[in-house]
Amino acid sequence: MYMPSLKHLLLLAPLLLASCSSSEPQEDPEKVFELHRESAFFHWQNRDLDRAEGQVLTALAIHPDDLSCNLYMGWIGLARGTTEDLLAAEQRFRGMKQQDDYRTDLGLAESLERLGVIYEESARAIESGRRVSVAADKPARITELYGMATGAWDESVSRYEEVLATKQNEVKAINGLQRVHALRGEYEQSLVWANRLISLVEIDLAYYEGQLERAGITDAEESRLRERMTNSVDLAERTYLLGASMLHELERTEVALEYLERAGGLAPDTADTWTRRAQLLMKLGRYDEALVCLDTYLRLSPDDFDHPDVQTAY
Repeated sequence: MYMPSLKHLLLLAPLLLASCSSSEPQEDPEKVFELHRESAFFHWQNRDLDRAEGQVLTALAIHPDDLSCNLYMGWIGLARGTTEDLLAAEQRFRGMKQQDDYRTDLGLAESLERLGVIYEESARAIESGRRVSVAADKPARITELYGMATGAWDESVSRYEEVLATKQNEVKAINGLQRVHALRGEYEQSLVWANRLISLVEIDLAYYEGQLERAGITDAEESRLRERMTNSVDLAERTYLLGASMLHELERTEVALEYLERAGGLAPDTADTWTRRAQLLMKLGRYDEALVCLDTYLRLSPDDFDHPDVQTAY
């Protein structure tokens, strides 16, 4: 059976829409729905959020409860990231009827995590005088915002844990838990999740390396594997950097330095890693090693000579 390509379907879209206003019989709604859903996926993959949203909304007008389209709407809100978009994403994930799908919990957990950051930042801004509050009772508003942040993060943790109850090695949920616990100042708990995430990433990297050594691997397969390896390395590097920050807060300087060294081993061209290593080495009295790290930072840093970080390094 002939299946039209997405490109062909997209070219047909104007004709399908035009037919709706003619005297000819209207196109089958199911075909129109599939057209717009496929088009939404195409634009989402290309990060064209406005076009993806337009196609999703047209598809939802036909099938309001469609799982994939509602997920797209939530993900688009997360990708945009404004307070308004995150609030809309939260309500979208809450309102989805397919609440037994782990992706709804995952989307809701991330929405709440990021809203918690916004609430806490707002509270701190009002508290410091950087933002003017229109509330009649300023202290009460600050307390309310801190409470909203706490509530959002509490539920975020719960939702991430529900995802893991279904998919115990879901990387996005584990990554989310390490972030939220860090945001709440629960560094020991965050480190537990960070180390679990690193273990999973190491397994993935070993698998990808093994696959790349297979005889007869195609160029397309190699390209796909290398892209996945790059993503895994990036995730591991960011996890080591976050872990180092938490260990530094816990005054476990030696272990924090080990995390930074591992991050540098994965991504040696990240300038920030080198300056952070230099700071910890100086704290430990290892000045010659610190100087080497500072020289490396100055060589890699994209900032101008007058940038405060560069001046501090000099």
